[in-house]
Amino acid sequence: MRQKFVRLLRTGSFRLVATYIGVFTLSVLILGSVIYVIIGSQIGAEFDERVRDETARLVSLYDVNGMDALAETIRVRDAGSLDYRLEDAGGRPLAGTLPLPPIGAERRRDGWIDIAEPEHEAGSERERALVTILGNGAILAVGQDLYGLDGARRAVLVAFAWALGATLVLGLGGGIIVSAGFLGRIDAMSRVARDIMAGNLSRRIPEPAAHGELDELARTLNRMLDRIETLVGMNLHIGHNIAHDLRKPLARVLRRLETGRAAGLFAGEAEVAVAAVRDDVLQLLETFNALLRIAEIETGARRARFKPLDLARIADEVAGAFQPSAEDAGHELRTELADPLPMAGDAELLTQMVANLVENAIRHTPAGTTILVASVSDGRGRALVVSDTGPGVPEEARSRLFERFYRADAARTGEGNGLGLSLVAAIADLHDMRIEITDNAPGLSLRLDIRP
Repeated sequence: MRQKFVRLLRTGSFRLVATYIGVFTLSVLILGSVIYVIIGSQIGAEFDERVRDETARLVSLYDVNGMDALAETIRVRDAGSLDYRLEDAGGRPLAGTLPLPPIGAERRRDGWIDIAEPEHEAGSERERALVTILGNGAILAVGQDLYGLDGARRAVLVAFAWALGATLVLGLGGGIIVSAGFLGRIDAMSRVARDIMAGNLSRRIPEPAAHGELDELARTLNRMLDRIETLVGMNLHIGHNIAHDLRKPLARVLRRLETGRAAGLFAGEAEVAVAAVRDDVLQLLETFNALLRIAEIETGARRARFKPLDLARIADEVAGAFQPSAEDAGHELRTELADPLPMAGDAELLTQMVANLVENAIRHTPAGTTILVASVSDGRGRALVVSDTGPGVPEEARSRLFERFYRADAARTGEGNGLGLSLVAAIADLHDMRIEITDNAPGLSLRLDIRP
């Protein structure tokens, strides 16, 4: 489940959605900051304007009616939304409850001051007041608390926080849903591709009725697969027909040669020539049989015969069967197959695969070579390794060893048709095994990894 979720987050569609979410989130943050500043400035300006208007009215009242009338008016209005303070020139309070700081030189001039109310923490500015020095030296202060301004700012922050949270939740949720749909389509295509690689050429990608980009791609790929299936089918049919048609007359020639030899129709040089022709015919038949077997394996039809087995046990039986041949050729054939190699497969094909590898090592290495068949279980997984201490193969030629009819220069003078390792590659591919060829220093090492 966790791995699937990680795959969702790594899809191109989710990255695209995440990019748009990031851009939109940044836009919301910028817009919210601008609105926060504008609203704060606007409300603050309205607060200041209200305080200035009230101060102007009170100064006019003082100019006309004097200090007593001003003090009385402040006592009446002090219970309203604005706060007032009236002190005489000596700092003695006359009216109002606005908590002005102690008298100091800085208060002997007009202007705005910020006041922290006693019940709040030191430095927390909760009140803003306009101080005016009257003609007789008295101090008039009109202020208003900043809770309204702070509340408006908090409301803006809360609104944008909700908007941002909703954007992230909906965006991420939508991105996961879109990515899941996209990933589902990709997985469907991958399953079809794996089935086709396994030999089922009739598999096709589902084609929904929608007309999106992936749907059009699916239709195009299906048309391509139809064409490929047709061409492959034609090639297989032609190849099978050629192999069968040529194998029959060759088999008849071989039977006639064998019949003639048995009846004593050939003698002397004729006997030698007939034996050479017989060997050539046998090699041709072996080549056709190998080609037909490779074609059969590549269709994937043998997967239906897969059963649980131990590749190490099969390798041990093959090595035992080839022990006499190895000794006759002057080789030392060793086995290290203590580690089991459980897997699902076709026992007959796997036996032939290991036999081809061992026979290839015996045939193409000089006397005195040590051949090792081993099972390994290491950090890379479980694998069968067939190695030798022979002359090896040049690095530039290793990638071509599994090509059909390819034979390294050193092997061209010997027996074989260049299809043994091609058959090994076909069987390994059918069993989803990975082949790795490395230098054994000296010699060659071939590792067959069993995929989990």
